[in-house]
Formats: sequence, C-alpha cells, structure tokens
Amino acid sequence: MNKTKLYIVRHTETIGNIEKRLTGREDYELTDNGMNLVNKLTEKLRNIKFDSIYSSTSQRTVKTILPLAKLNKLEVQEEEDLCEMYFGIYDDWKWEDVNKIQPKIKKNHIATNEIYGIENQENTKEVAQRMYKCILNIAKKNIGKTILICSHGVAIEAFLRKIVNVPFNYEREKFCQHNVAINELEFENNKFFIKQLANVQYLNEENFKEIR
Repeated sequence: MNKTKLYIVRHTETIGNIEKRLTGREDYELTDNGMNLVNKLTEKLRNIKFDSIYSSTSQRTVKTILPLAKLNKLEVQEEEDLCEMYFGIYDDWKWEDVNKIQPKIKKNHIATNEIYGIENQENTKEVAQRMYKCILNIAKKNIGKTILICSHGVAIEAFLRKIVNVPFNYEREKFCQHNVAINELEFENNKFFIKQLANVQYLNEENFKEIR
C-alpha cells in the first residue's frame, strides 16, 4: 500500500560527453542526438503518471526531463545533492589533457572503474552518501507515489552500488549508466529495491514514434 516507485534516469548526451570531458559541475548544451534521446525517453515514460519530478541543478538534467514535467504539469524540483561527482582541479577538462599531466588517473580508472587521485575532488563514497541521503529524503516525502529523478552517470552508479553493496570494480557493464539509461526502483519499509537497471534497450524499440 505504501510502496513508492522511483524512476532514476541519467541525463541525455551533451557536447561535453562528445568531447570526452570530465563534466562534473560544469554544464554543456545538448547535442542534436541528445535531443533525439530526450524524445525517446519522453515517449518511453509518457504513460506513467508522475507525482513529483526532481533533477540536479545542472541544466543538462533539467532539459532531459522537462518534456515529461510538462506532460505531467509539474515543476522540476532541483536538488544540489543530485549533481555529478566534482572532479576537483580537473573538472571540465578533456581526458586527453588530463592524461598529459597525470596519465595514472586514467590507468586507475580502467583498472578499478573509479576516478580518483585528483586534487580536491569528491570520491565515490562521498558521492554515494549524498545521493543516498537526498534520494532517501525524496522517497520518504513521497510515500506511495511515483517519482522521476534525473541525475548523472557516476552519481547514479554510486547510489545504486551503495544500496546493493556492490563495489565499483564488479559488474561494470551491468551498472554502467549510458545517456538516458532508466533505472526503476521501489522503496518500501525504508529500503530500496532495484527492479530495472540501466535500461537503454528501449532506444532500439522498433515501435518508437516521434513525439508530435
């Protein structure tokens, strides 16, 4: 009776993604493909009646779910704690430029699936904790309702791994949050349960129709 449903999605493709940047707190415009992905996400979730919609304070997340907010006649509620990991002194840098100065960061990322070793950055545990605290608060405020949340790749993955206690170096592809990946969760008795993880298969559905 008091089961709460949450749909947590990663933002769509941006210029920062295409340029392979460490886009933590910096923001970038959506690409043309990114706009197309927004259309597909909207079409996939258009028949779900959301009671509340949340995003990080980044415009790339707000723009990703704005069409769904309009369909549901809701305002997008922005939360700072839903933002992406802060990559310290290299936030907004291209990976290729980081590699010229500290190639070990990328090597460690390949080896462990975590980004670390950057001055003043957040670590995955810190990101997971603030995401958990924020999403738990959202869930408790919306008991029995259906919620949409838009956040970021590392941030969402950190949260999901925390609630199931799976380290970052395990099951990489299973937890990988591609652009507009959909995660469906239920919240009951103060616990989160993952029902759908990082779904992007819907992007290839043949029956997809352009939104008019």
